[in-house]
Amino acid sequence: MVLLEATCINGLYYIQAFPQTVSPQAYLGIRTTAQLWHDRLCHPSNSTTLQIVKNYSLPCTSLTLDTCHNCLMAKSHRLPFVNSSSVSSFPLELVHSDVWGPSPIVSNNGFRYYVIFIDDFSRFTWIYFLKCKSDVLHVFTRFKAQVENLFETSIKTLRTDGGTEYKPITNAFPQLVHQTSCPYTPQQNGVSERKHRHIIELALSIMSNANIPTTQWDEIFSSIVYIINCLPSHNSAIPYITLFNKQPNYSLLRILGCACFPYTRPYNANKLDLRALTCVFIGYSTTQKGYRCLHIPTNKIYVSRHVQFDELSFPFKTSSSSIASVEQSSSPQNQSIPLSIFRSLLVQECSDAVQHFHSSHYDGPVTVPEVQPNITQAHSPVSVPITSHQASAQPSSSSDSARNELHEPTRSIPSDRNSPESSPIAAHSESLVSSPDSTNIPSPTAPQPLISQQSASQHPMITRTRDNTRKPRHFSDFVAHLTTIDHEPRTFTQANAHIEWRLAMSTEIDALAANNTWILVPPPSNQTIIGCKWVYRIKRRSDGSIDRYKARLVAKGYNQQEGIDYFDTFSPVVRPTTIRVVLSIAVSHKWLIRQLDVNNAFLHGDLTERVYMSQPPGFLDSTRPNHVCLLSKSLYGLKQSPRAWFHKLSSTLISLGFFESQYDPSLFISHAHNHITMVLVYVDDIIITGSNPLLVSSHIAHLHTSFSLKDLGDLNFFLGIQITRTPTSIHLSQSKYIHDILVKANMVHAKHSPSPMSTSISLSNEDSAPFDNPQLFRSIIGALQYATLTRPDITFAVNKVSQFMQHPIENHWTAVKRILRFLCGTIKHGLHVQAASNLDINAYCDADWAGCPVDRRSTTGFCIYLGKNLISWSAKKQPTISRSSTEAEYRALAVTCAELLWARYLLQELRVIPSKPPTIWCDNIGATFLASNPMFHARTKHIEIDYHFCRERIINKEIQVRFISSSDQIADVLTKPLAISRFNYLCNKLTVTLPTTA
Repeated sequence: MVLLEATCINGLYYIQAFPQTVSPQAYLGIRTTAQLWHDRLCHPSNSTTLQIVKNYSLPCTSLTLDTCHNCLMAKSHRLPFVNSSSVSSFPLELVHSDVWGPSPIVSNNGFRYYVIFIDDFSRFTWIYFLKCKSDVLHVFTRFKAQVENLFETSIKTLRTDGGTEYKPITNAFPQLVHQTSCPYTPQQNGVSERKHRHIIELALSIMSNANIPTTQWDEIFSSIVYIINCLPSHNSAIPYITLFNKQPNYSLLRILGCACFPYTRPYNANKLDLRALTCVFIGYSTTQKGYRCLHIPTNKIYVSRHVQFDELSFPFKTSSSSIASVEQSSSPQNQSIPLSIFRSLLVQECSDAVQHFHSSHYDGPVTVPEVQPNITQAHSPVSVPITSHQASAQPSSSSDSARNELHEPTRSIPSDRNSPESSPIAAHSESLVSSPDSTNIPSPTAPQPLISQQSASQHPMITRTRDNTRKPRHFSDFVAHLTTIDHEPRTFTQANAHIEWRLAMSTEIDALAANNTWILVPPPSNQTIIGCKWVYRIKRRSDGSIDRYKARLVAKGYNQQEGIDYFDTFSPVVRPTTIRVVLSIAVSHKWLIRQLDVNNAFLHGDLTERVYMSQPPGFLDSTRPNHVCLLSKSLYGLKQSPRAWFHKLSSTLISLGFFESQYDPSLFISHAHNHITMVLVYVDDIIITGSNPLLVSSHIAHLHTSFSLKDLGDLNFFLGIQITRTPTSIHLSQSKYIHDILVKANMVHAKHSPSPMSTSISLSNEDSAPFDNPQLFRSIIGALQYATLTRPDITFAVNKVSQFMQHPIENHWTAVKRILRFLCGTIKHGLHVQAASNLDINAYCDADWAGCPVDRRSTTGFCIYLGKNLISWSAKKQPTISRSSTEAEYRALAVTCAELLWARYLLQELRVIPSKPPTIWCDNIGATFLASNPMFHARTKHIEIDYHFCRERIINKEIQVRFISSSDQIADVLTKPLAISRFNYLCNKLTVTLPTTA
């Protein structure tokens, strides 16, 4: 049998590699192309298609292959990255930037992000730490101003990844070329991405070597960047030398995390105190000639040049007990997670973008901003490392020099509010509180701490777990760092990682159990079962410090159905004007003013409907896990809860001899034994005052028997309003609230404005481009509306800008920022309430005729005084167009009359009798005549009839209207923007002042 045939030529056998194939007869007469074979062979590559056609002699009339769109769509892939050949020729020609974060944990300074700016020419880097990404614009503005001033040249091009945090920079600096990488292509911003990795790798090495707590990551990153700028970059050039043309002094460097001993004699209380403290070296000061030294017991950082080091000792590493004590002395959010977890979380975030970036792009160094306390914006950048001519490596022996260069601690690291000895939950106990005897409500033991070693809980209420597994302790710590104790958690998981919030939840469950809020029953088949969730709030004092942590169990009332599990929902709250009236009377008579807070107020309301709710998250009854809660008391979140609570409180007060005011249902009055007692109610916040302090105390004691009250003593902080009292006056201000608004708008350090609105700008809807963040606009306006409770000087300006909330434009936002700048300069101003022997009522009313350029409507403004105290004011656009200034003033007069009569009737209930009828002061003679006489019929017959009621009151001598010159018209400030001098004069008349001292 012949297996193979070959031809012998010159002793060599030639074998045909591919046997000749004979074209089948079926192929004859068929016109085929290479493109047809490409489709038949299921779209292989072009080379493979041609190889098959040629090697196997397939019939083909054309070997040309067209572009196959199907292949392009199905086989699309990323193209290889080629190293960039472009090189900058001078500093700031190109600056790379990127934001890193959020960090797995929040630093001790409250930072979650950092942003770097890298000079492409020298690869010198600046770093800023951020609390939120929105700070990038503010940081870049400062960075740009500083480096352009330093190098006397401007930044030509900024290269970023195109993140939304950089969009405001493009709008703010149109002359700047902003290059962005393609979407989902971080490799094009490889310089910044590789820098992130370089910083993190060196920082983790240092933190591992010295066992530095991970909450110090910003301090370490700052120092690492400081060092990197002194290390050779990818081209062996040192960025610091390239940029500044001078040598850094390496002899000043010490091992980060080692023990150090700063000279502290200037701070000693007596001459026998030690002259130095044992601290931890955590970095280099970049705004002072010294080292940064952390004193662990006090959590303070000292900056000093007179420091001695022990580079063989590492305080965080020497003993586990010392580390444990540090962690216990810090707040829970500042406890460190294991470095291995921290390392994996950090490296993972920057590895994806770097893995495709060629290693030749490795570049070095960066400069770091100095960490400053109590600053919400990013740090200032550090310009240069310490050079040999700037500082000495050896401490000086001169005490005078020490006094001059040893600085106060720059900041304090947050410490725990409760020491382990004083806190009942300092150790991770399994049960936070004792179990009450109750068969109807699950026991209020808080969720168990997520630790690896769990003690057996005998309590029937335990946190639900899956297959009885528990997460390791370090995962609990990691979750704890996602939400700091200075911030309110959004979910139960975040709150459960902190002891403070677990204790707060236990307190809430305790209150529910003591109040018999529900009983557990099997779920009904024909009834809606609503859910519930935890809401967390940090209660603060008037100075902004933390008072307590509050966890509230809230029912998901949005699932309720009207007519089935709820009916009426309305519940009144006290009017701000009523509060000011009562305070004016109390101050004038020097009465004691007490403040009460009802604990879990809504839980006291009785329900008449049958409402079923699921068991609280984290507090599932292990013996009855499928049961639901049948509510017998109202709960926060239910639609009828406010009404049920108010009905319960009002019934109790009426039983104690009070009656409900006809003019404000949240004001309760008692006339007993020739003494008066007044109670103001705003949901669960209560003010009580009266002529007899013993009677006031008696009423408080009676309320204690019905409700769980917190007696807050003398009135000092009510509804976000700070109250400062002297023997003869009260000052009402909202400085803390206004500061929060400024923080939200990023205008805490804005330039001050002398008035809230310019007289040269007329707002309309057609002046400029639409504002790009209407949600922020509406949010700030809503916040400013509440600020007008104690700031009548901004009432008109706020009312004016609020007319454009639907479609705000840039000019409207500019007007809002002017209001904020005015508040920034007058943040401590507020309403002054002083004692007065005369409690007559006087009102001022004014109107700006056709003042609105959009619809030509007029603006009504009025202010009402009780004695010398401003109790009510308003600035509001009139509902219809007025045909004349007299008509506009007449409408304003009627609105003022209605408010004035209400105040008069309220005072009659309080048995405060003015010496003369209330007076309205108007600066329009025609309006005063029209109010007293039915004249000008042809020009007034179209005015709505209800506006004429003030004429009847004048005839009955219930009120009187008097003319006043326009120069003395106080309400003028409530109708239009004014010149600065005129505005300041009228603000004094509005009694908006700084607080006075006793």
